[in-house]
Amino acid sequence: MKKSLRQTALAYRNQLQPEEINALSREISASLLTLLQTFQPCTVGLFYPTRGEPNVLSIMNNLALEAFQWALPVCCESPTGALLKFAQFAPNDELEPGRYDIPVPKFKLWIQPDVLLIPCLAFHRAGVRLGYGAGWYDRTLSQMPVKPITVGVAYALTEFKDNFSEQHDELLDYVLTERELVWTRPGVV
Repeated sequence: MKKSLRQTALAYRNQLQPEEINALSREISASLLTLLQTFQPCTVGLFYPTRGEPNVLSIMNNLALEAFQWALPVCCESPTGALLKFAQFAPNDELEPGRYDIPVPKFKLWIQPDVLLIPCLAFHRAGVRLGYGAGWYDRTLSQMPVKPITVGVAYALTEFKDNFSEQHDELLDYVLTERELVWTRPGVV
């Protein structure tokens, strides 16, 4: 089932033009600003956009969030397997290619995010996220002693009506699209 959903979501994303991605990213970033302001200044794990993902990196330059710290995920090997670690990041920091050629900070100061933004290829309102299938975020979240607040970032048209959750899936606390903020588990966060 997930393979078919993944193909459908990728087909949608692949037809988006750069100007459409930019417009959708601006709308998502505006809602993200509102959401982040509900939290105390904290460390936010971002993601570097690839393969047509929404680009929310400009949020770092917003003066309303100047007390926040930022981090980018880095794919790392560990004794328990492949996991994400989070390297502190600021707008002008030097980047280098990481795994899958996704840019990561060149100089790595590891920090733990309090809020983690996670790109979604597709999603369901119950907090289920569909990624590319490698399981990086699920594995990482399952092994974190203190879980961050998780915010899936997706395009509204990649929402699926059927819940495609599997036992190993780590559920999101929120899903943010250009149209709305979905609080997936009221009372939990």
